[in-house]
Amino acid sequence: MPQASSEATSSGAASGGQLEERIDLSTETTQKIAQSKSLPLADALALLSALEKRCRVGNDTPSLVKVCEASLELCHEANDYEALVTTLKTLSTRRSQKSKAIAALVTKCLPWVVDSEDGFTPLPTAAKDAATNQETLVTELRNITDGKMYLEAERARLTRSLAILKESAGDIATAADVLQDVHVETYGSISKREKIEFILEQMRLTLLKRDYVRAYIVSNKVKRSMLDEEGMSELKIKFYVLLSQYHSHERDALELAKCFHAIYATASASAAAAAASTDGGDDTKWKESLTNTVVFLCLSEYSNEVKDMMERINLDPQLEKIVECKETITSFLKNE
Repeated sequence: MPQASSEATSSGAASGGQLEERIDLSTETTQKIAQSKSLPLADALALLSALEKRCRVGNDTPSLVKVCEASLELCHEANDYEALVTTLKTLSTRRSQKSKAIAALVTKCLPWVVDSEDGFTPLPTAAKDAATNQETLVTELRNITDGKMYLEAERARLTRSLAILKESAGDIATAADVLQDVHVETYGSISKREKIEFILEQMRLTLLKRDYVRAYIVSNKVKRSMLDEEGMSELKIKFYVLLSQYHSHERDALELAKCFHAIYATASASAAAAAASTDGGDDTKWKESLTNTVVFLCLSEYSNEVKDMMERINLDPQLEKIVECKETITSFLKNE
């Protein structure tokens, strides 16, 4: 049975069913990476470029990853962003490039442009040129992750980072459009909380853009049952605050009342928990939300739904703490 050629450019099974041959270039890789550090940047990149091809064709993925990372490291240490972006683009688009190498390229660059804690907040930059270079690198990394399921989490975070950069530059419309490109609700590698945070950002920016129809469509991506889960109270309040902005624009008093009642229910529970643990707690939020609920209920067109909601609120013992609201609800429920 003939052996598979070491010149093969893709991993997996070769013709005949046997696995492709893997050439071990680890020793040469270590030596040439060390050698490249003493050469001018252009010569060092040329040296590593030739080695990268041999590692890729020879299916030595661990060495290939080291060479790719070393190439980027040289550009970064030389503070040559143009060479860094060019090298990144070249290595990621090589014929039959290994997915591990592409993932390593993206992972290597991320700490240079975004906060490692949350993965999306752009690092602060002082000079205008540095900010431009940062945006260019974020854009290129985002382009590389496009269509690659194994990098979908990185793509979502880079998209959010790019949106932040656009918003900070005053370009709200582009920031909103950039976020709309990512359908994060379909991503399986991102946590439930991070998905909701991303969608809330989409809502916030579309509202700032005054694209109210799109904002409402985006709001329907959030499952209300998720917001009721433990640890989601902060996101639930933020969601209904944003949704109330849409209903305010639509002048829908009943929906506004529902939004503020949802905020009240969450804030009230949080205040009760705080009071139980510290013998105190801030009751400002829930009182404000409950007051708004009563006000917008009273402004709503009368219906059975409005009456039912008023009756339920009237039975809430917390309403006794806001005398004006209690009296208002009682007056509206009085049979004349």
